[in-house]
Amino acid sequence: MDQLAFTTGSRRASGVRRTRLRLLHRILPVLAIMAGAGASRSAAAQANNTPPAAADSVRPAPSRDPLRGSASSIGAVGSQARGLQDAFERNHRLGLRFYNGGADATCEVPLGRICYWNNNGDVPPPAERADAKLEREQLMELLGRAQAADPKDDWVSGMRVRYAIEGGFVDTALVAARACGGTEWWCQALRGLALHNANQHVASGQAFERALTAMPADQRCEWTDITMWLDPFQHANYKALGCEGRRARNERIFRLAQPLWMLPGNDLRNEFYARRTMSRVHALGRIPYDLQWGDDLLESQVRYGWPTAWSVQNGGVADPRPPQVIGHEPTPSYDFMPTVEAIENPLTSTPADWDPRRKKARMRYSTRYAAGYGALPHQFARVRRGDTTLLAGGYRLMRELEMGRAPYTAGLTVDRVDGTAARPVTRDSAGANGALLVPLTSQAMASLEVLAPVGTRAARVRTTVQPLTGEVRLSDFLLLQRGDPSPTPSLERNAGQAYGSLDIEGGTQIGIYWEIYRPASPDAPLQVSLRTTRLGASFMQKLGASVGLSKTLTPVSIKYNDNGRPDVGAGRSLSFNFPSVPAGEYQLTLMVSGAGITDSTTQRISVRPRR
Repeated sequence: MDQLAFTTGSRRASGVRRTRLRLLHRILPVLAIMAGAGASRSAAAQANNTPPAAADSVRPAPSRDPLRGSASSIGAVGSQARGLQDAFERNHRLGLRFYNGGADATCEVPLGRICYWNNNGDVPPPAERADAKLEREQLMELLGRAQAADPKDDWVSGMRVRYAIEGGFVDTALVAARACGGTEWWCQALRGLALHNANQHVASGQAFERALTAMPADQRCEWTDITMWLDPFQHANYKALGCEGRRARNERIFRLAQPLWMLPGNDLRNEFYARRTMSRVHALGRIPYDLQWGDDLLESQVRYGWPTAWSVQNGGVADPRPPQVIGHEPTPSYDFMPTVEAIENPLTSTPADWDPRRKKARMRYSTRYAAGYGALPHQFARVRRGDTTLLAGGYRLMRELEMGRAPYTAGLTVDRVDGTAARPVTRDSAGANGALLVPLTSQAMASLEVLAPVGTRAARVRTTVQPLTGEVRLSDFLLLQRGDPSPTPSLERNAGQAYGSLDIEGGTQIGIYWEIYRPASPDAPLQVSLRTTRLGASFMQKLGASVGLSKTLTPVSIKYNDNGRPDVGAGRSLSFNFPSVPAGEYQLTLMVSGAGITDSTTQRISVRPRR
């Protein structure tokens, strides 16, 4: 899991490498006493063998928060719940198990008193103690009684939703959120949080929108500020938009960063506001870090999510510091924000602009419906349908994607990213390869996606697509598992058996489909040529291939006359053997000539040895 740790030394200690921390070991116990706001009092007390309760007694009183409630408004059960919550987190922290999986991790992002590092590749955290689970359930039972006694107690409602989510009780979180009868914006935010946790994306988004509408203007301005997710290069221009001016900008960015366009709603937008809401709950009471809530904790949770597991870690027998508390966020997590260039000009973007595996990220998100994301092997092909282009998005689920067994859900969405409605096509119970078809009338973004609900994994590709012009005489070609032997092949009929990508295994038979938008007849046939050439070959190798001396450089070379179709249709298809050749990059070119006019279309393919 991604990890956050706080150290009990100075503010800067968490932002340096562990080798530098060793140089501070001799002075850390003194710093822990003097650090004040730089370290939690309970952690400083541990360094000096002082009981935690004594350290807590010198904590400054928290500022009055309206969600906490006033002494006159808190009922007896609500007061009891507050005491039990504080006691639970004390015991929880003292009973955390040790974790050594991230002992050599370096600080990726220093955030005030804490240090964040991406731990996607580390071992999972230790399992929570059974008695901690039991104590949480006892706390939840008391919170349930407190909410029934006073549904208007905002603190109780927030804590009940928090601990239901923390304990994995999805339905209880929904019940608790719906039972909230206090401050309107707060209850709506809790409903958005619980619905998001239940993967109810549309309902969650509606609840968060109601919360934003109902909350005070200054708080809405703060909550809708997504600066923490943006590259520093974008900060100045974004801030200049002001509170109201950035709403449209936010929706555009949330749309671009949405992990899967084929899903209804926008779970990434919901995740942002869920993090705001959960952070607000955490600020109302004790958390396992046992730190006073501050901007560093807020930034860590808004950027990387809230911890769902906890552990402690020390530096070894020679390390005099008390153990560090580590918060483990869900993994694997990904950076779904596109590059700055793609945000500013999405219609010039390429698949490289949408890579969610960037090492250093302004944000990360672990979706609840897919635990892994891969780059989807694909092929896009365009054919004409009158004044409209029909876009075929082919996909192929390679073994390396580890998508698990069927069924799969496949989707192809075309979005102009200008506020107009997107065009999604979704196929349930989809196969491991195929193609989806969607009309394309202007330049747009295309997102081709596959979700494996059983394997809880997803794969996608996102890029810019252009429609064909009305003067085009030859379409793109689409590779098929086998050619269509009928006299009237069509893209619509062959899409289901598309090969799905431009990665070909040598020594196999494949098919190809294309369309010709010019007349052909026995009296005036067209000459068709299909040719594959190895890329990166030397001049002498290419010369040998040109005179037929090297089949490895030109593994496919087909020529024939096209006499047209009886129904004068545009579709064409054939099958051909792709021989076993050295792995590498090849260029597949389709050429159609006649009456002194030649049209061609080319795609780059990758050939790998047959398994």
